[in-house]
Amino acid sequence: MNQGKQPAYDQAHVLVVDDDQGVCEFFLDLFEEMGVKVDLANSGTTGLKYVYTRKYKLIFLDIKLGDRNGLEVLEGIRKVDKQVKIVMISGYLTEKNIERALQSGADGYLYKPLQVRDIMAQTFRHVPVNDLRNPASKVV
Repeated sequence: MNQGKQPAYDQAHVLVVDDDQGVCEFFLDLFEEMGVKVDLANSGTTGLKYVYTRKYKLIFLDIKLGDRNGLEVLEGIRKVDKQVKIVMISGYLTEKNIERALQSGADGYLYKPLQVRDIMAQTFRHVPVNDLRNPASKVV
């Protein structure tokens, strides 16, 4: 782990951290259709490992993960990368959790069940679509 340095740029622009495989596949299908490469992490620990070694423009992070609290993962990400945009996702978002997430550095939040229009609204609110696409992608 290279503390104090920004991770090297990686081809994937979006990271999804969620222990629900169905949610991960939903994001993967959605973004790949747009020509955006996505990394998937099924635990907070794996998500943090990715953030330590790769550079992302946007992270979707579940609040309730199997191995750790998503809010703790959020705080860990912010120690490494203050620039990345982070959108919290959960079926258990309470006003208290939303407030804590925003105070800890989250840029937005989504409620489950996820809707394509909400994901796209959060995505384009934080990152222009051309900044997400891989240069080799051909999206018609």
